[in-house]
Amino acid sequence: MHKLLYLPLFLFSVILAACSQQTAVAERSDGLQARPSQLDEVAAAFALDLGGARVYIAPAEIEYSKRFSSPFRRHYREKDYQLDLRERQRLDALLAQAFTEKLLKPRNARQVLEQVEADYTLSISLQRFSLAAPLEPSPWAWRIYTEQSAYAELKGTLYNRDGSAVMHFRDRRDIGENLGSAGPGGRLQRFTNVTFWSDLRVDMRRAFASLDKSLL
Repeated sequence: MHKLLYLPLFLFSVILAACSQQTAVAERSDGLQARPSQLDEVAAAFALDLGGARVYIAPAEIEYSKRFSSPFRRHYREKDYQLDLRERQRLDALLAQAFTEKLLKPRNARQVLEQVEADYTLSISLQRFSLAAPLEPSPWAWRIYTEQSAYAELKGTLYNRDGSAVMHFRDRRDIGENLGSAGPGGRLQRFTNVTFWSDLRVDMRRAFASLDKSLL
């Protein structure tokens, strides 16, 4: 009789231990809960509801790195691989538009331009950001072909009025990656200012669409 009772109790303890281990994995030091996602990482506060919220999207921070090699690099300066003020403003507008379309509009929320008016503030960054080539053409290399336009690690944190994080996401992205059979990594396309911004827009919309699904 005791042996018959021991097996179910043993199985119950194993299941309970497994559940406890999964809970421990999902817990974070900031109190956010990990969410299943196609992105590398998404975590959010329990029952986060952005319905009707006003969100201020801060200017993006960029951390540059050298990732691509090119025989023409010796002809360029370091700043040739960085975004100037006008391009930074264009980047901020692109990120804000993609985030608004994919996350805010479906929740009847909206972007506000003044932080004092906001219920939440989104801090966003592109880390290890690397352009495949300079955005401005050069007589040294007026036609360049690449497998992708850029690389970046997209990171973002959403804060409430009290300054507490209520959502965090992270994803490594090969921006404008061209998959195909030509070559070991993919097919080549001509790199231009136009293709870079087009590739970036597509990839950011994809990233925020995946984020939207993670928060449903």
